[in-house]
Amino acid sequence: MNIFRENDVVRLCKDVMANVITGGEVFIPRGGEGTVVLVHGDADQPSAYEVEFYIPDQKDFALATVEQSAVTKI
Repeated sequence: MNIFRENDVVRLCKDVMANVITGGEVFIPRGGEGTVVLVHGDADQPSAYEVEFYIPDQKDFALATVEQSAVTKI
C-alpha cells in the first residue's frame, strides 16, 4: 500500500469526477496528475485523499476525494 502525505504528487489509477473551485464538475481521466491536499483518516493508514487538479482549459483548479487505492506514485 502506498501512503501519501500532503503536497505529494500522485497519478490516478481510475477516472474520477472533481469539483471545480469556482463551481461545476469536471471529468479527470485515469492517468491524471494531482497534488494531495488532505489525508482522510489515520495518516499511517489513510482511507482516502483530497486531491487537487489543475484544469488548463478552464485555468482553474478542481478537487476530488479519492480512495487510497485510486492513486499511485508518479
